[in-house]
Amino acid sequence: METNRVLVADDHTIVRSGIKLILQDLLPSTVIDEASNGNEVISFVKKNGYNLIVLDINMPDTDSITLVTNVFAYREQCKILIYTMNSEELYAKRFIKLGVHGYLSKESQAGEIRRAIAAVLNGELYVSKKVKKELSEDLKKGMDNPFHQLSDREMQTVKYLLHGYTLPEIKKVLNIHSSTIGTYKTRIFEKLKIKTLRELNELAKMYRMEIFKL
Repeated sequence: METNRVLVADDHTIVRSGIKLILQDLLPSTVIDEASNGNEVISFVKKNGYNLIVLDINMPDTDSITLVTNVFAYREQCKILIYTMNSEELYAKRFIKLGVHGYLSKESQAGEIRRAIAAVLNGELYVSKKVKKELSEDLKKGMDNPFHQLSDREMQTVKYLLHGYTLPEIKKVLNIHSSTIGTYKTRIFEKLKIKTLRELNELAKMYRMEIFKL
């Protein structure tokens, strides 16, 4: 197997060094560039074509959804392997649907990292069996957009949460009881399988939810 150029993007030098060693062993003739943040990734992508980008989605001051989208805007055919500590349950399906070719945990052993790199370079999808099954089930059910699960009231609540409203402010706007708005937020997070407002924002960006404009 041969490749011309690979970009390794992670804010930790030791992680980049470990990935480089694996790449050099697997692909001896490849040129490997390194980036430590999203701005550097885009700078490299503008200048060079890459067969593969090994990308951490948890780098400081980096909007991971926008970063992946911009990479594909500049290099539509580029293959991306996400390599991160972020929960597979929360993120893998979303990034696969965005167009990345693989999602791998940083807890993976070297052998699995090698298999993931090889699979992605061969144009194959590399995710866990669980994620593959969920993707297949989503396709059968036609459930591409997770926001479609929400009720009208929950959608209204999401809209205001995304625009920075606090729960008391949303309660006042929607004219509902305090306990009710708290229940809405809990249900929203459970249905979307998220835990924070930051994840809600990322998910809304991924699915281009124009409906959330006030």
